[in-house]
Amino acid sequence: MAHFPQFNGKNRALRVRVPSNESINFNLGGRQVPAVLQKLSMTGGLAEFKIPIGETALAEVSLSTASGPINALVEVMTAQQKGSHCRPFRFIALDDNDYQRLAATLQTMRKQGLAE
Repeated sequence: MAHFPQFNGKNRALRVRVPSNESINFNLGGRQVPAVLQKLSMTGGLAEFKIPIGETALAEVSLSTASGPINALVEVMTAQQKGSHCRPFRFIALDDNDYQRLAATLQTMRKQGLAE
């Protein structure tokens, strides 16, 4: 069964900083675009793209974690600062296994002191 993360405007999801320039790959309309993952949470994250990606809305994302690979459908949102290559994204849908791997990965990272 797929998970469709719900967003609560009052309570932000716990975030973690992602060390070591971990890569994340976005499929933007059939075009594979690599990025560096900066932050991650149960509802989304922040990625730094090496090239401008335009006003893309939906993408498929894949990342490798210690808990295993995670694949999801995401919404890529507008850059927080004009001219920035960093773009926030939020998870739209994850399958059960990906959701469990994401939760396990975030728990491990929080135990390592990477929580914000």
